[in-house]
Amino acid sequence: MLRMAQINHIKDLYENEDLSLREISRKTGHSFKTVQKYAYQSDWSEDNLPNSEPQGYPVLGDFIPMIDEWLEDDRKIPRKQRHTVWRIFCRLRDEHSFSGSYSSVKRYVRKRRFVMNSPNGGYLPLEHALGSGQVDFGEHIYYDGAGQQQNGYALTISFPNSNKGYTQTYPSQNQECLLEGMKRVFEHIGGVPPRLRFDNMSTAVVQVLRGTERVLTDGFIRFMLHYRFQAEFCNPASGNEKGNVENKVGYSRRNAFVPVPTIISFKDFNESLLEWCEKDAKRLHYKKKELIQKLWKDDEVNLLSLPEYPFPVFRYASLTVSKNGFATIETNKYGLSPALSGETVQAKIFFDHVEFFYDHRPVGNYPRSYKKGDEVYDWTQYVSVLCKKPGATLHTRFFRQMPQQWQSLLEQASGKERKNALQLLSEIVSDGNVSLCDDALELAGENGRTDVDSLRQCYYMIAKKEYRPNPMKFSASPALNYNPNLSAYDGLMGGDANVRAD
Repeated sequence: MLRMAQINHIKDLYENEDLSLREISRKTGHSFKTVQKYAYQSDWSEDNLPNSEPQGYPVLGDFIPMIDEWLEDDRKIPRKQRHTVWRIFCRLRDEHSFSGSYSSVKRYVRKRRFVMNSPNGGYLPLEHALGSGQVDFGEHIYYDGAGQQQNGYALTISFPNSNKGYTQTYPSQNQECLLEGMKRVFEHIGGVPPRLRFDNMSTAVVQVLRGTERVLTDGFIRFMLHYRFQAEFCNPASGNEKGNVENKVGYSRRNAFVPVPTIISFKDFNESLLEWCEKDAKRLHYKKKELIQKLWKDDEVNLLSLPEYPFPVFRYASLTVSKNGFATIETNKYGLSPALSGETVQAKIFFDHVEFFYDHRPVGNYPRSYKKGDEVYDWTQYVSVLCKKPGATLHTRFFRQMPQQWQSLLEQASGKERKNALQLLSEIVSDGNVSLCDDALELAGENGRTDVDSLRQCYYMIAKKEYRPNPMKFSASPALNYNPNLSAYDGLMGGDANVRAD
């Protein structure tokens, strides 16, 4: 399996240098099938470079602006649906009465593409191409559902040409939060900026090399390949290279986060942030004195198209379950079944939750904790174990997670009665009917019963459907006058001699 850097190189040769699959195979030393697999898997965007119109095309000259427009439009879509030289020639000939030769079209298109794909195609370092953006995080505070002050991190993507910006906030600056925020902005605006400028954040950059060279994380490379944008990174300690987004981060913090917000659901709060961003675009540009929303139209038409399928933002991790049934992610522990002690489980880590699997089966799903040294567990994971140790029930850390009425029942019960209650509770959990725990107790209480056998009957009445077979249906009406022939039984009675006369 190739490293992401090698895949990136193949895509660059295929997309930007316009090499054939066989040429790439010869140049990289990888097999044709390997090159074909990664070249077709997804696409790269190309630089939106300024026009460089060659001279010496007497017949083609009037058609060059049209060709340039087609090639610029091709930049926004996957390569498989871009113009070939032959297709450009046919369109010029059939739609615009072009009388020149195919070779002249081919010569110009090859030269034009070379200029477009050149990394030094004429841009100044701080020039802002239409549709291109800048990305940065900014720290702020917020109150959680319990009224406790927490630190949040607002991801902002700004567009220097129009000065429009979009902000999404998360509980961390990790890679899952970065990519999830970018994905949500892309989906909201209906396209992808062809180029994005970042600082050297560790969630994207593993190592800063000489000049503009960077070693990127695998997850960030996959995200780039999926959405086809080009990433540029600032020189170390050069914040002025993305000054627009740094100003936008401060502006958003002073306006969208004052007064200090209460965030119970990041999903809901981020929806409101997108609405705030759209309203904010109805003001005048600080320098151009036009509405930001009007200037945004020029950026919008230069966005790359969204991929056919969205990118699922998560990372995998293989974790060993401790003897107490915990799997550790960063500094936080997540409770799984003690039966998995010593086993290796797979974790899908999203920005807001974690899914655990063992032997391809789900074994846990928890909200992701961003605290330090936190323990996250679910009492339902431990009920079957408590059936063997009922005396430890009241002393477990998860006892107060149980439904309140069951806590009271288990506190009042002891010995065999508590064990029977735990066995019933374990049965309810294994049936997937945790929501019915209190209903069974309430029904029993209404009938003045508190013993476990009555509780079990009440649970069955609520959860188990009664079996009442449907009446039989006959295909035809039964005969009303049925006169069977019993003569076959005469032999059993000694023949005709034994037949009584009427």
